Amino acid sequence: MKQAVVIIHGMGEQIPMETLQGFVETVWVRDDSLIDEARPDSATGGPRYENTVWSKPDRRNRSFELRRMTTEAIDSQHGSTDFFEFYWAHLMYGTTWEQLKAWVIDLLWRSPARVPPRIRGAWIVLWIISVIGALCMIAAFVPFATLRSCLFNNCVAEASNQTSFWWLVVVPVLVGVFGAIVASLVNIFLLKYFGDVARYVKADPLNVARRQEIREKGVQLLETLMGREADGKPGKRQYDRIVVVAHSLGSIVAYDILSHCFARLNTASDLDEKTLRGLQQPERTKLESMIRSVADTPAKEDRTPKDPLDTTTNFTVDAFQEQQARCLKELNEQGSPWIVSDFITLGSPLSHAEFLLAANLADLRKAQERRILPTCPPMMEHDGKTKLRHFTFRYKDDATASDPLTYRVPHHAALFAYTRWTNLHSPHSAILWGDIISGPLASQFGATINDRQVNGIRDLQVLPERDKLGQVVAGQRVPFFSHTQYWSFGSLPDRPTPHHIRVLRQALRLKDR
Repeated sequence: MKQAVVIIHGMGEQIPMETLQGFVETVWVRDDSLIDEARPDSATGGPRYENTVWSKPDRRNRSFELRRMTTEAIDSQHGSTDFFEFYWAHLMYGTTWEQLKAWVIDLLWRSPARVPPRIRGAWIVLWIISVIGALCMIAAFVPFATLRSCLFNNCVAEASNQTSFWWLVVVPVLVGVFGAIVASLVNIFLLKYFGDVARYVKADPLNVARRQEIREKGVQLLETLMGREADGKPGKRQYDRIVVVAHSLGSIVAYDILSHCFARLNTASDLDEKTLRGLQQPERTKLESMIRSVADTPAKEDRTPKDPLDTTTNFTVDAFQEQQARCLKELNEQGSPWIVSDFITLGSPLSHAEFLLAANLADLRKAQERRILPTCPPMMEHDGKTKLRHFTFRYKDDATASDPLTYRVPHHAALFAYTRWTNLHSPHSAILWGDIISGPLASQFGATINDRQVNGIRDLQVLPERDKLGQVVAGQRVPFFSHTQYWSFGSLPDRPTPHHIRVLRQALRLKDR
């Protein structure tokens, strides 16, 4: 079977297929580790200089602007890969200054203590720009001749006769030009880019319809790729794995789409009830045990009751993600249609979730505890029958299912028990160097259980490359605004593959099947 990669673009007036084509060029066409170089080119039959990809029409995206990009098979054990773009920019239209202004005021009108330290500098700069803009608007309505006379001549009579050419002509013209520049900035940059953020993250009545349409179409695409019909019933499935890659604001869109899609499919299985009741889930049980080994506050020997399967003493992201893969395989073997193996975020503003999606960190934690916002690993709850914490519940509320190995169903926010989350981010300095929009996600979306933080997200620093101690590698430097460079080769396309491209390719695991 084949695998599907879905790329979700970020904010702004994106061009259909532009993001997808650049991404495929980087992760497939120019990756000489995927195909044996001795193998003839699949398109020409001659020597191979790059990997072949074809653009084909596809009905699954339900748009004539979008096409599927399909590859050749890697080898006899690995089928081809289909790349899709979930394009949503056309659904975010009609943003007004009032909508943007309401969002900006929400961000500004809060205590500095509620602003994360990493972006407090940018928050102060935003305040300064807003104040300067307000003063310029006020100044536009003030007669400069009178103002000059009142400042320097104590408002003497006939002040206008005492003014110079500077105050009568030059200053008003400069203020007018500055006002025009600010207006252009608002219209071209703020409305077209940050207007998308304002409308998507803020659940105002005027934004709800747009958010709903974007999420609904995203869920529809994923369910179609999983082989589900429009009525939710099983259909023909072509893929055994889906990878979702999201950039910038698209990572918030993707997070919502994945959350809602899993909540619709978490209890789905193609097997009958009698068969399910007789199944066991050793891999799921091991993953829950792994999470409990970190989250449980008392020492293992002091726990009551003891967890008979808790043999994990060293929790690492590597071990967690390996177990996630085994859990997903077990889930699929037991009839589940969920095949999203990986979620990869690039330059994600989810790093500032407590600032963008919640009132503060406590508010974010409450939403996660109530399973409104899924965490990685999933939140756990106590089962009175097994006397243990689980991210699953008893199938059909089977009161006899006291054995932890018994078949259980994941709760609606447990998608990251089965889907690995890798986050690429670029640390920033002086606001504009690096990527201030991005950042690590462990502190925001790791699970807080028993007042302990359990992290299953792989956070990787790129742009520039760093050593094991977190220091910038010699000869590397923090690039200017690296937010759009996560799959870019830069100005020297023929140089050795850059570190951030190698990391991205490793995260995709196109041979990991």
